[in-house]
Amino acid sequence: MKYIKLLLFLCLALVVLSGCLSAKTKPAHVPENDNRGKLLQDRVTIKASGSYEECIELRPGLIFDYEFEASDFVNFNVHYHAESGVHYPVNNKGVRFGKGTIDPGMHEFYSEEQENYCLMWDNPNDGKVEVSYRGALRKK
Repeated sequence: MKYIKLLLFLCLALVVLSGCLSAKTKPAHVPENDNRGKLLQDRVTIKASGSYEECIELRPGLIFDYEFEASDFVNFNVHYHAESGVHYPVNNKGVRFGKGTIDPGMHEFYSEEQENYCLMWDNPNDGKVEVSYRGALRKK
């Protein structure tokens, strides 16, 4: 009887453990948003004269809404690569906040082979800058 209880306990423990191991988990920084798209957010520190880049895969039929706020003035751009070079749908100098939507369908030089769009912050200051950003990937 003692061995049967031990065997049942071990079987139950294995079932529980296997369920935990097989459960799919999402990274904490990419939860789903209300539109069943991906939500991206973070707070980063950019050293003096440094930069930070966050890239997303974005195909036609999807759009990416973004916003950010910086503790000091930064240069901000959104860029993507195509056969004819790098293109900058957004290129702002000396801003502390920004907001917009990236829609690949609106870009004349978009290439389906290259679906990466990058948000980039450059810190032109002598000291560090904190940047908080948030973005949501959703269907058009």
